[in-house]
Formats: sequence, C-alpha cells, structure tokens
Amino acid sequence: MKDISKAIRLTDFCGKDDSEIFANAIAYMRANPGTTLVVEPRVYNITSELARNAQEQVMDGAYGEDPMVVMFKPDYTFTRGIHFDGLKDCRIEAYGATVMVDGFMEPISITNCENTLVCGFAIDHKRKPYSKATVTQVEDVPNSSEKKLYLEFDEAHPIKQNTPARLRYVLFNPATNALAWEDYIDEELYTYIDERHIILIKDDGRFDVGSEFYTVHTYHSRPAVLIEYSCNITLQDISIHSQPGMGIVGNRSENITLNSVNIVPSDGHKISTNTDATHFTSIKGKLIIENYRFVGCGDDFTNVHGYYQKIIERVSPRICYIQEKTPDGTHAQTLDYPDVGDVLELSDFRTLKTIDSFKVVDVEPLPNEWKCKVTLDHDLPDNTKNTVMCDVTRLPEVEIRGCYAANHYARGAMIKTRCAIIEQNVFCNIDSTAIVVASEASWYEGANPQNIVIRNNVITEDRSCDKVAGISVRIKCDDPKGYPIKNVSISNNVIHAPRCDHAIELKNIDGVVLSNNKCTVQNDAVIIKNCTNIKL
Repeated sequence: MKDISKAIRLTDFCGKDDSEIFANAIAYMRANPGTTLVVEPRVYNITSELARNAQEQVMDGAYGEDPMVVMFKPDYTFTRGIHFDGLKDCRIEAYGATVMVDGFMEPISITNCENTLVCGFAIDHKRKPYSKATVTQVEDVPNSSEKKLYLEFDEAHPIKQNTPARLRYVLFNPATNALAWEDYIDEELYTYIDERHIILIKDDGRFDVGSEFYTVHTYHSRPAVLIEYSCNITLQDISIHSQPGMGIVGNRSENITLNSVNIVPSDGHKISTNTDATHFTSIKGKLIIENYRFVGCGDDFTNVHGYYQKIIERVSPRICYIQEKTPDGTHAQTLDYPDVGDVLELSDFRTLKTIDSFKVVDVEPLPNEWKCKVTLDHDLPDNTKNTVMCDVTRLPEVEIRGCYAANHYARGAMIKTRCAIIEQNVFCNIDSTAIVVASEASWYEGANPQNIVIRNNVITEDRSCDKVAGISVRIKCDDPKGYPIKNVSISNNVIHAPRCDHAIELKNIDGVVLSNNKCTVQNDAVIIKNCTNIKL
C-alpha cells in the first residue's frame, strides 16, 4: 500500500495564479523528499506574458516563415509552466487535471529529479498551436489535373497575412477516411484571402467539400514535457493533445518509463503535436515505452539516439575539442557531452564504420562555446578529418511494447541504440516506414545499432507508395560499407501493405535472423543487401 504519511494537496497552497500555486507546492516537495502531491481535478490555466507574446509573434510573422529558426535555439528565452525540479522519491498524482496552456512554452519540465512518478495530467492549448479549416469549394485548374481548394478557417483559428501557414499540413476527408501529410506548400500554390480564408492548389482528387485542413505554424520549439538531468522517472496516464513542437523529450537522463501515455488529438481534431511524439537523446540505463497511443503527430512517434560529434580541434594526441553538428542543434537545446568513464566510438563519417573506441578520463563542458574538451585514455589516429565520435555509454536499453501508432508523419519507431526489443505493437498508416533501425549521418544521429529484436508487431498501410512500408534496418551515409549494424532478429510480424512495394529492407548487417513474417506487398517482400550471417 502506498505510504500517504507525506501526502499533500495542491489546495493546501496559495498563489496569485495556478503557476505560482504549483511552484509553491513543488518548493515544499523539494524540501521534503518522499512527498506525494495530489492535484485536484480541474482545468489549470498555465500562461505568462512571455508565452503569450511568443505565440503572438509567431502568428504575426515576426519570427519569419519558419519560426523554429528563432525559437529552437539555446539562447531563446521561454517559460517553464510547471517545473518539477530537484525532487527526490516523490509522486505527483493529477488524475482529472488539465494543463490548459495559453501561449507557446514548455508546459511541464522535470529536471534534476530522482525516483519521481508523474501521472494523470492532460495537456492542451487555449488557442491550438496549429490552425484548422474546412474545404468549402473545389474547382478544376484549367489545363491541369490539379484542384483548387477553397478553405475556410473556423472561428477559433484565424490566421493573418504573414502567419507561417505553409510549413507542414494535413488534409483529411471524413467521407473516405483519406488522410495526407505534406511538407511545405509552394508559395505559388497558396493564396491568402483574409484571416478566415485561403486557396490551396492541390494535385490530389481525394479531398472534396467537407474535407478538413490543418496547418502548423512552427516545427520544433519547446516540448510539452521535458525530462532532463534526472534518473528513475516514470510518466503514467499522461495525455498530450497539442504542442508547438515535440510531445516528450528526454535528454541526459537515466532510466525512463512511459506507461499508458497518450499523444492524441483533441476530440474533433486530427493532429496532435507539431513534430515528434517523443524523442530521447543521450539516455543511460533503460527506456521503456508501454501501452502508448500515438495519433496524428507531425513526425516520428519516437527517436532514440546519441549524437555524432566532430573533432574540431586537437590539443594533443589524447586531448581534443568535440562538437555536435546536428542541423538544428540538440533536441533539448542544451550541450551534449560525455561523462568521465564513458566510451566514445570513433567512426569514419563517410561509411559509419567504427575505427576505434576510447574511454573518457577527463571532460570540460563549455556550453557557452557549444563544445567540450575531452581527454582520452589513448592516442587518436593521426588523421581525424573525416571522423566523428559518439558516446555509446549514453545509449539506453529500449523496450517498446503494446503501443498503437496511427496517421502520423515521418517514421514510426526510430531506433539508434545498442539493445532494443520492439514487440506487440500496432502501426497503422504511418507516412513513412513504421519501424526504422538506423544511424543517420545527415542528422548526426547514432550510433550504429546492435542487438535488436522486432517481433509480434502488426503493421498496416492502406495507401499506395513505393516505400518500404514495414521495417527498414540500414545505415544512412554517403558511402555505406561493411557491416556496422550487428545482430538483428525480425520474427512473427504481420505487414499488410498491398499497395506498397516492399515490407522489409535489410542492409549492412552482420547477423540477421528473419523468420515467420507474413507480408502482403506489391513487389519483393524482403530486400537484403550487403548482409552477412543470415538465417532465414
């Protein structure tokens, strides 16, 4: 039975607004490890002038056509709504509590916490971070197969002349259940009429009068929930209905469990988060994702990886400065660096083949310069021009089990770690491949996966496409060579994609077990290239 001797209620605390009430309760919990906070059921309005101004600036076009360029930066100032910081052995029980966000912010932050459970919250926005319209008229475009769609935005979601509205969008036809995600609308195909009306040229005849249109106004900004510098964290029975960015981001933490978390649209809507449902970087220990529902997310349902770092300066044969070079910076927008004792793998960036491994004996993070200085246990090669380093100690053991993902953009589960089990999940109409096991040089995300088990999953795809619908295991770099991926087992999966070309793709792997998968596709069910030690 749960120990309630240290239980407190949110109504025990006062403040000028809901944010201050939470801050006062959290301060008490920080001073009293082992406390359980019971949050009474109601709507909690979480806002700040800074958050409201951020949303207003985006909608006015003050941050440009792609606000991520301004908002997704380490020096961007933002609001943390409810900030669980420095808690130890605590529980937060918030069943029936809705965090209603007004503005663009990070609604829930979990930092520097140990052995903490957060459960029950729902997160949504007073004014959605996307806009919704209805197709009111469809016209043929002369001398073209394209259609002209007249769109009327609902009263809750007007846009302005300069509102970024061409980044990523969704069309949904309720009459046929057809749904299509698209990235970027060319300017000549988009006409602004007024704050309630636009015209869109679309080369797809599946969308008629009554179809729904959704467009986001930024890609990444802050996540709905951040977990950082923490260990033994559990999120349970959390629902996220919208966020101008990712749903949950975990970074530089150890042992994270997500159980019965739902990232799904609000009633009457078809999209939830603007980008990834979840994203985990530089995690140690275990990452467990169970009994999840992901629907209508604007990018991968999860991506688990470490960062490839360039050697930007050599001080001596064993001392160098390293820097991550991802196109958008780290996903938490904080510096990634190894700890003393971590193992760094050195790889050829052109092939992603491993060259050597080093133990870190000293490290000096330099966040203001966005780099860190590391001392290694033995000498680097003389030439490190085309090499990268990846902290393979900060790669978690991953379990993804009993989840449901549907109707979202990009990939489903994206795995770049050294031990993972993906089992008993259902993937339905994922825009790209449902399960991807890979390292990706272009995103500077690794490392090369090893010891991956994919079993007893069901993957269905109704749409017609030339992609690999079900499972792809490969390295993605300029010149893939050798067998950098090791020990992959794929068994007892059902992949039903009758209008797609392929079900499974396997490349550059040493050690493949492929058994009892049932695939329905147009062409070759399985593609195997440059693999060794294959058991069918």
